[in-house]
Amino acid sequence: MHTVASMQNHSVVYHVDALISGAIEKAASDIHLEPTAHHLRIRFRVDGLLYDQPPITSSIMQQVVSRLKVLAQMDIAEKRIPQDGKFTLSFEDKPVDFRVSTFPSLFGEKMVVRILDRAAHAMSLDQLGFAPAMLERINEISQKQSGFFLVTGPTGSGKTTTLYAILSALHAPEKNIITLENPVEYNLEGITQGHINTEAGFTFEKGIRALLRQDPDILMVGEIRDRETAGVAIEAALTGHLVLSTLHTNDAPSAVMRLMDMGIEPFLINASLSGVLAQRLVRKLCLECREPIERTELHEHLLKKLSIDEDIQLYAGRGCAWCDGLGYRGRIGIFELLVINQAFRALIVSHPDFDAIYEQVRRDGMHTLLQDGVLKLKEGVISLEELARVMI
Repeated sequence: MHTVASMQNHSVVYHVDALISGAIEKAASDIHLEPTAHHLRIRFRVDGLLYDQPPITSSIMQQVVSRLKVLAQMDIAEKRIPQDGKFTLSFEDKPVDFRVSTFPSLFGEKMVVRILDRAAHAMSLDQLGFAPAMLERINEISQKQSGFFLVTGPTGSGKTTTLYAILSALHAPEKNIITLENPVEYNLEGITQGHINTEAGFTFEKGIRALLRQDPDILMVGEIRDRETAGVAIEAALTGHLVLSTLHTNDAPSAVMRLMDMGIEPFLINASLSGVLAQRLVRKLCLECREPIERTELHEHLLKKLSIDEDIQLYAGRGCAWCDGLGYRGRIGIFELLVINQAFRALIVSHPDFDAIYEQVRRDGMHTLLQDGVLKLKEGVISLEELARVMI
């Protein structure tokens, strides 16, 4: 005979299992659980945007949060301070990793569950959306024995996925590849991945210095945050290592300005930097329900705001079962690649301002983020609204 408590526990386990499997089936990257006065609000982040799901009733909302805290090996009695945890579950016979964080709020603990689906993120470079000529240049840069290659963009623009794709392409038995990350998001087979621990004094700067004693061929540093980290990374690139890293800037030319603002001497930038890739992630139109549309006043306004004066056929997704009625399914990158050439090096020595740098890359024929976005717009891969969302 089942007691009320055991039936309720069974119900909670069922709700949590259904919540997780539903999020994975919809290819969500995060599950948001937000307590309100009446229920537990549930939202899934799909292709970068949050979408409401059926809420969980107040009668079991605390038990659902506690169940997830138990899975993540967190203290279920502690509700006054933020906590972090993680767990792994099998979904369709494949392991899926989850990172959990809590935050005390007015009506209880807000919880975010990050879904780290290894299979979904094991993408190769040719799946990310590069134009053939740009992909060729990136392969050329990454095949060099040494150099400093930066991937830049705002948070959530897919920088780590791009770096992982480059590392996967470079992976070979004769190469010693080591990463320094905060945190390690996905396990890469055959590559040594280090986890930063600032509380213990294991910083990016100290980590890079330690890595250089590990006889590496290729280093991937999660992020360049300060002059010290940038200086050590450049030192590694100048001593015969290929160094890959990320920066938070809006475009590729700004990354060079950022390095100079950090106090890195122009001659060091010239000697080490081999290229800068800037990127954004945009939602792809659903191929099952995409259709050509007539322009509206809003479209004309957005085209003018983006300074696009071409006569482009626009597309939109109608919404269907395949895309869960959203009109979008999956994401693709839009990119710009700054390759460091002799003319650019000559300019850097003079401590140029941003306008001078931008003028130089324009003369060099750099394919900009907007130009790449317009190319995908013409191909009907993305909508005008999506391009405007990430570019304006």
